[in-house]
Amino acid sequence: MTKTWIVLAIGCLGYLQGASQATVFSLFQDPLHEADRHFAAGHYAQAATLYTTELARKPNDAATRRKLAQARYRAKDYSGAVAAYDQYLSGTGNTLPWDDLYYYAEANATLGRRAVALDYYKRCLAQQPDHELVAKKIWRLTNLQYLYEDSAHYAVRPLSINTASGELCAVPYQDGFVFTSNRKGSGIVERFNRKSNMPFYKLYLVRWKEDTATHVLTVGKPVTFATSLRGGHNTGPMAFYHGGKQIVFVTSSEKAGANGRRTLGLYFAVAEGKKWKVVSPFPFNSDRYSIHDVSINEDGTMLYFSSDMAGGAGGKDLYTSQWLDGKWTKPRNLGEAINTPLNEAFPYLHNHMLYFSSDGHPGIGQLDIFRAQVQDDGYGEPENIGYPINSPYDDFGLALDSLGTHGYLSSNRQHGGYDDDVYEVDMDLQTYPFTVACVLKYKEHTWSDRAGVLIWPNARVALMDSGNGKSVFTTQTDATGNFSIMIPYFSKYYVQVTDEEGAEHKASFELNKYQGEASVHEIVIIKDIFKKNNDRK
Repeated sequence: MTKTWIVLAIGCLGYLQGASQATVFSLFQDPLHEADRHFAAGHYAQAATLYTTELARKPNDAATRRKLAQARYRAKDYSGAVAAYDQYLSGTGNTLPWDDLYYYAEANATLGRRAVALDYYKRCLAQQPDHELVAKKIWRLTNLQYLYEDSAHYAVRPLSINTASGELCAVPYQDGFVFTSNRKGSGIVERFNRKSNMPFYKLYLVRWKEDTATHVLTVGKPVTFATSLRGGHNTGPMAFYHGGKQIVFVTSSEKAGANGRRTLGLYFAVAEGKKWKVVSPFPFNSDRYSIHDVSINEDGTMLYFSSDMAGGAGGKDLYTSQWLDGKWTKPRNLGEAINTPLNEAFPYLHNHMLYFSSDGHPGIGQLDIFRAQVQDDGYGEPENIGYPINSPYDDFGLALDSLGTHGYLSSNRQHGGYDDDVYEVDMDLQTYPFTVACVLKYKEHTWSDRAGVLIWPNARVALMDSGNGKSVFTTQTDATGNFSIMIPYFSKYYVQVTDEEGAEHKASFELNKYQGEASVHEIVIIKDIFKKNNDRK
């Protein structure tokens, strides 16, 4: 028994030492040096904590105050960044270099402080008059109302699966969706990412379920998905193709590269029964750069992904690769029509439309979702989808159903930072009131063939709300049976027709909650059904 406990103690010690080594050794090192090291490694939250510790000892250290502001900005703590910049600027003679002017403007724009943001964007432009992005940011911020014009056509709702951890990049799958999250699992031992001090990302499956009483769809409990694909580190995002029987997914490399970093790459897998089997890596994975996210067409012949590989426009760029002659072609940069000196990421291909997120194209703030038409000779002008799909915070990871009207997006709009959440999205919703054109016809008997369907002129028509049985609109058909109905709000309706004898006839009237091409609704009444019903009365 004693030996067993000793072995367990040593095992736990080894685990804890690996998990907290940097923290233990940092006690014996200069906090400022440690903060700079964390900042250089991309551990911005840890760097901000150490800069704050250093400022407690030296509150008038302007250089450290500016580093704190930068770390908070990079950690997506925009209110903290603005507070640190404000304290820095309050010092006598303190001025901001160009990059910090831009960060300060961006942070204020995200927080909705448009006047301050515009002031500092203009200061940036005064120093670099030819900076196209800043000029576009100024134009967009002064004309922001255009991105709110079509907001009634969209609905965005947070899902109950969201936690204080990150949930992101949901994609439709069967009767639910798959997403990636760094929530804590149910296991006793959980591996943590030192950069975020959170568990590594894993894939989860959620199924929609219908409430038997209300017939309302709700989301079920998330369960781990495709555990056979999980490496020792981050897994996801991913995309399905070939009818959901194959996937391409992002995961961390098993071994660190020459610089000590574990890069992200793409892998392909197929379904074998209830399990998934990795069949091949993407041949252009590298230990010199990462591939961060992915989209693929249904045939599995066209890949889109973002990467920080050398030779791009800057930050993350979007690339494409084709499956030709049994192999993937060398990744091709999508070019300046799409990519900017900042970040373009989270591509999603749907019906010849490329959706992606960018903080380089001007938008409402931070990452916004854009779309561009895929053309034979390139891509159309990127269009900002606008509010409420986009917000002043990060909005990304859009994925839609086959009709392009329902789907999911990811955003940190609620809590900021890296607390990303999954939202349900309805697109191209119908707005009310609106008018539809109709034609009224009738058949004398149920057994009449198509030739027995006749025009019904000069009939009185009422649109009835099925919920309360009340009339919401009345009119009369013309000599050719045509009429128009004004639909006041979204509901379930039926049409009630009163004939010349005062008998009432009814017909269902189905409306799609999404916009569609203008068409004429043909309403056919079968008279003998209602005559029999009236006779029974």
